[in-house]
Amino acid sequence: MFLIGILVVVAIFGELFHRLNPWKKPEPAYDELVAQIKTTDWYRELASDEACCRVLENDPHVQAYYASTYEAQRLLTQEGFQLGLIDYVKEQAASTSPKSH
Repeated sequence: MFLIGILVVVAIFGELFHRLNPWKKPEPAYDELVAQIKTTDWYRELASDEACCRVLENDPHVQAYYASTYEAQRLLTQEGFQLGLIDYVKEQAASTSPKSH
């Protein structure tokens, strides 16, 4: 029982230190992350196409790709996540644009 009590106290102090750590790097603000996303080359390339730009601005599924800080960071750092968004936007733009024969 004494050992369990010591482990509980150590766990509590560890959690307090983790939450109150003065050296921990702060999370970037969500607005900053969205601004960084919009300045990336792949995003600007998509936004330059009119059909893709409409999808980027209006599709709720696109907005879900960076709905929170976690997803926005993921979109900035993981190429697979970026490619998934690019493919989705291009597919939606192709399906909504008028077909010319």
